[in-house]
Amino acid sequence: MIASTLRRFEGLAPASRAGLRREAISREIARDRAAPGLGITLRGLSKAFEDGKPVIDGLDLHVPAGQFVAVVGRSGCGKSTLLRLILGLEAPSAGRVAVEGGEAPRRIMFQEPRLLPWARVLDNVAVGLRDGSAAERRERAAAALQEVGLADKTGQWPATLSGGQRQRVALARALVSHPGLLALDEPLGALDALTRIDMQAMIERIWRAQGFTALLVTHDVAEAVALADRILVVEAGRIALDVPVTVPRPRRRGDAELAALEGRILDHLLDRRA
Repeated sequence: MIASTLRRFEGLAPASRAGLRREAISREIARDRAAPGLGITLRGLSKAFEDGKPVIDGLDLHVPAGQFVAVVGRSGCGKSTLLRLILGLEAPSAGRVAVEGGEAPRRIMFQEPRLLPWARVLDNVAVGLRDGSAAERRERAAAALQEVGLADKTGQWPATLSGGQRQRVALARALVSHPGLLALDEPLGALDALTRIDMQAMIERIWRAQGFTALLVTHDVAEAVALADRILVVEAGRIALDVPVTVPRPRRRGDAELAALEGRILDHLLDRRA
């Protein structure tokens, strides 16, 4: 993977390292065109807001199609802005985002479910669908709800559901259009510990079955190492660490390799805070 390739560049001068990074990205793009999901390439990506200070600063990155990437970092480092740029919800100040792999949609799941309180669960899932008849859209929505374990809740109102169930409805709504890229912006942050673990397992299972590219923003480093193929640590709009997670799946909580990786990333974050 590209993360292991880029580790060989760490001792080089910045200009040489940047050139080699761009060459590595180009090679990865060529390899990944036939993979499931969408490949994402960022070249010189920057974003500044009204004060002129860049939130994302000259970022070069390639995410291979079908990879599960976790993005961690302190609040305000640019994680959510990066997701919004990749999804096209924000326009970059400089650079570009290129998408490889066809016309599959890009979808996002937020920390809040953002369900329509006046619509039943089935209609909340079908709300974004445009193709097909009303009956076909409802059939697709029902299939997505079955995928997240809520086949018996189609006629319920959102207010009758638990927090974890509402987030599963939000996940079904993101999945119903068969995305090539699913962005997850702290979607499990408000859940209790056991519900969060169940949702992590569900997201991993569906990702493995469907093959979409996943981008997870999280403050929970343990969650990142449990789910991701690769972890990006963002600082001041730049990638400070790009770490592959090579522990085989299924992963066991408490695994020594996962704990060591979590410790490495936490040590880096805490050292920067000191």
